[in-house]
Amino acid sequence: MVDKEILEALSELSDSDLRRVQLLLDNKLNESVDRKKISYRKKHIKCGKESCKSCPHGPYWYAEWSDSGVRKSKYLGKSIDG
Repeated sequence: MVDKEILEALSELSDSDLRRVQLLLDNKLNESVDRKKISYRKKHIKCGKESCKSCPHGPYWYAEWSDSGVRKSKYLGKSIDG
């Protein structure tokens, strides 16, 4: 019965939300292998141009994790729809 409830809930999600669920599931499954926790979040970024009137830009998706105590991130794109 749990599988049916999960499938029903997933069927109501948008493609973007399904991609987020996929990323979170991949992270959870990989966590047991390498113990590296990856989080996904949206950021608004300032472009640094003095004349820019629309800063900050975004939101943009980033993956973030720690590697030997150093915080790292990777740009994933404007959306995670793939």
